[in-house]
Amino acid sequence: MSETVLDVGDLEAGYEPGVPIVRGASITVNKGEIVVVLGPNGAGKSSLIKAIAGLVPISRGKVLLDGKDITAAPAHTMVRLGLAFVPQTENVFPRMSVEDNLKVACGILERRQSPARIEEMYAAFPDLLRQRRTPAGNLSGGQRQMLAIARALIVHPKVLVLDEPSAGLSPKFVSMVFEMLSAIRKSGVTILLVEQNAKAALAIGDRAYVLVEGKERHEGVASTLWDDPVVAELYLGQRPLHRDSARRTETGGAA
Repeated sequence: MSETVLDVGDLEAGYEPGVPIVRGASITVNKGEIVVVLGPNGAGKSSLIKAIAGLVPISRGKVLLDGKDITAAPAHTMVRLGLAFVPQTENVFPRMSVEDNLKVACGILERRQSPARIEEMYAAFPDLLRQRRTPAGNLSGGQRQMLAIARALIVHPKVLVLDEPSAGLSPKFVSMVFEMLSAIRKSGVTILLVEQNAKAALAIGDRAYVLVEGKERHEGVASTLWDDPVVAELYLGQRPLHRDSARRTETGGAA
């Protein structure tokens, strides 16, 4: 039986009181998985994971990390609790060098642990070693994403949460980022991922949810969802292939 690391139940959240963007979403992430959240623009995907990370106010529901209720935990405490969040933008300090970015991320570690963890990140991301003295703002988009992920990993999180890690990257770096995430999962890190590049994300994911209007409407094994007609209807806006499919979609049922 799989061990649930992150359990999100009936979550309602939004930036303004009484105006929820996330409307009763429920997802689970098991230890060692990559779980992908897909959905059309405006579905509330980024708001969902930002709420999980403490960045969007939650009005209802619960977020459990390893069985501990972190629903009301402030965002700045999440990394100490074991949840590391990598936002889509503004995820590095652009005027600081690569190495200083990593040193700042080591702030919650014991001082004697920091040098070894930084060297481990350089071993995992050789491009960062070559650019260690370079201001982060001078890196390529792909290198900045590597640095942002390395900063998140440096504290040994239980769950790594990423918002659109391939956004704005060249095809070469998109491929590199997804290969990197696969390697991170193999090292034992659990990953929750929001991504618009559905095909690439499903190729590395274990399970996936499709979010529509702030609530999960479909879920399944990632490798099978790309050709799922229900996903095409919900995610791409295609018409249902038959009446039974339409009925299940309207009631929120799985295919």
